[in-house]
This record gives sequence, structure tokens and C-alpha cells, in this order.
Amino acid sequence: MGSIQAIPVDPIPESIHNIKFDSLPDKRRVWHAKPGSREEGLGKLVLLTPEVVAKAAASCIKTGQRVALNWDLTKLDIANFNRAPTQHHITSLLGGAGFDDVYIFNPQQSSQWDGLRHFSAPFPTPENPSQRLFYGGTTAMEISDRSNTRIGIQHWAKEGICGRGVLLDYVAYAERNSISYSALSDHAVPLRVLKQIAQEQGVQFQRGDILFIRIGLTKEWDNQMGPADKLSYAQSSNPQHAGVEGTEEMLRWIWDEGFAAVAGDAVSFEVYPPQKSYPGVDGNEVQGLFMHEYLIAGWGLPIGELFDLEELSRKCQELGRWEFFITSSPLNMPGGVSSPPNCLALF
Repeated sequence: MGSIQAIPVDPIPESIHNIKFDSLPDKRRVWHAKPGSREEGLGKLVLLTPEVVAKAAASCIKTGQRVALNWDLTKLDIANFNRAPTQHHITSLLGGAGFDDVYIFNPQQSSQWDGLRHFSAPFPTPENPSQRLFYGGTTAMEISDRSNTRIGIQHWAKEGICGRGVLLDYVAYAERNSISYSALSDHAVPLRVLKQIAQEQGVQFQRGDILFIRIGLTKEWDNQMGPADKLSYAQSSNPQHAGVEGTEEMLRWIWDEGFAAVAGDAVSFEVYPPQKSYPGVDGNEVQGLFMHEYLIAGWGLPIGELFDLEELSRKCQELGRWEFFITSSPLNMPGGVSSPPNCLALF
């Protein structure tokens, strides 16, 4: 197998992001920035300092080969959760002298970054036991107010999401180890397996990395599912999505490794629906949790879903390395909830 050489990176300025998971004052609420500020809007992307990005570019861009990670905008062509399909209209301009596009789409239907407005977490009080808040304590009322752009996707758009990407190829690992599963099931990938994949690939993580995990949803959707299969999934009242285990152990690893963002080709990155428990290494059950509530609402960590990682996997195998430079330019939409990634991997 190939290897990834660790490149020394200047330390991130001392901040709450350098504190170990077990020493965090509140693991569910890392709200360190002033409400409404740029730093609040960036969340964990504050780790992508100019120094980190420059060193990532210097260490990763060697051949000039590029791979796009954007799945077809018309996929999922039949989506669950009542998400409407993409509409693309071509309109005539100046009597046929030219043409314009009109796009109507939900970014959640295809490759997308979940922004900080996408998901909340429960923060009950005696007065309001059902209260849920978004990152920084942002309320649903603030998000519904179109004049309020707090924690909107525009903060990410100003500088983009750029840095060192690393792929953990679970699909290839499963094939080597005769593990059979569907990406549209509650198949869960434990942390010990992710660590084993990293070891086999020669991966050494660096603070500020953008983590990609290949689960195989786009491959299965494009190559193994017919129209009836897709319709059955879309109409299911209890859809299932394979992904990483939702455990405190997984959260600890994601925090302590210092990832600036996580992404994959799964529908929801973590296994869905959230499981009450998972089998532990010692045979005992480990309590499950809903990681979206921690990663997005608690930490401000971008989650990428439905990225097309098939060509990326082939290129990594061809070159024998699983690191690359990532450029992603989210839509500059004030108050936006999510965005297509407009993402490239450069080798």
C-alpha cells in the first residue's frame, strides 16, 4: 500500500479547539465566538488558517491531476424526506440569440455541505423543555427571519473550504475483507475499522484535515438500483443509511484529531436512524447518540454528504496515496442553510 508522509504544520493559535475532548467544559456546546461574528459563522473552519492551507497545497499538489467530487445535480433523482427533485429550465434570450438557465433545487438532494443552520440540538430548560437551538445558541426564529443571516453559509463562501483532504476507503476495505452490506441499510462502521483503514493506507492525520469516508452510496445508486428500488427507498417511512457509528468514542476521535470538516458519499455521514447502542470491542453494548446534534449544532463542524468519491477512490489507488488538496466554494447565499460543494481534489 502507499503511504502519506506527515508534513510539519505550524501549531494552531491556542484556542478551545486545542483542548482535548475529555477536557471540554461542555462537549455538546462549543460556542466560543461572539454571536453574529465571522468566527461564529465559520465554526470549525477557523482551523483552516492561511498557514495550514499553504502547507497543505505545498505537500499535496504534485502532479496537477484533478478530480471533481460533485455528484450529478439531478441525483438523488428520487429522494426521501419529501425532497423535491431538481428542476432545470433553459430559457431563450433575445429572440433565440442566446439562452439562460433557471435552476430550482434542494442542495440536500445531491452532493452538499450541511451548513450550521441545517440542524439543531435539544437544550431543554424548565420553562421550555422542548427547546432546540442551532450552533451558537441561534434560534429557529432567527433563521426564519430572512433579514437575519447569523451562521449562514455566506461565512464559508468568503474564503471557501480549502485544505488537506484525506480519504478512508471503507468500500475497498469491505471488499478485501468480504464484508457485504447495502449503503441503504443501518450498517455501521466502527472507529476501530476506520483506524485500521488509516493504518493500512499509511495515513497520518494532521490538525485541520478534511476527512472523507467512502461508504458506497453513489456507486450503489448508479450501478445496482433500478427505478423500483429507488422509488421504494424514497417512499419508505423509515429510511436507513449506512455510515459511521454514532458513539462518544467516534466523537472523541473526530474532535481530538482536529478535523476541520468531515464528508462522505453516504446520505447522512453517520448511520441513520441513530442507534440506541452499538456492540463494543469487549462484547458489551456502547451507548449510541445522534452525532449531527454534536457536530453541527454543538461544534460548528461542516458535514458533507453524497459527495461522488468513485473517481477519487480510483485516483488514490492509482497514485498509491490518499491525501490531496481540496478546494470547495459554497454558494455565497446570505443566510443559506446548505450548499452544493463545488469541490475539486488536486493531486
